[in-house]
Amino acid sequence: MQMLRRGITVKTSYGVKPEMSSWLVQVVGAVEGKVPDLFDGGIRRGTDVFKALAIGAQAVLIGRPAVYGLAAKGEYGVKRVIEMLRDELELTMALSGCPTLNHISRKHVRTKPERPRSML
Repeated sequence: MQMLRRGITVKTSYGVKPEMSSWLVQVVGAVEGKVPDLFDGGIRRGTDVFKALAIGAQAVLIGRPAVYGLAAKGEYGVKRVIEMLRDELELTMALSGCPTLNHISRKHVRTKPERPRSML
């Protein structure tokens, strides 16, 4: 976790997905909206963006996908990666009944500790 001048970036390593990150949940609860929460790490699809926003992040950082796009097709590749993430996010929002970003809420995702566990 990094303290920025005007916000907090929650950084996971090794591509940990937003719903698996207990850090993001803890940070969102601790700052109570006083500063922006940014999630960095594990964002590969629009569904990952949706999950991070549902947990409480105000934005996500997409370093690796952008670098892959740049390496593959230059500037066009980066634009295409952003378009794909946006399209996937919009589809996920539509399937979840969220017409705008403001409609995405904590009820749309369960984190790993909240998932039911089998007693078998």
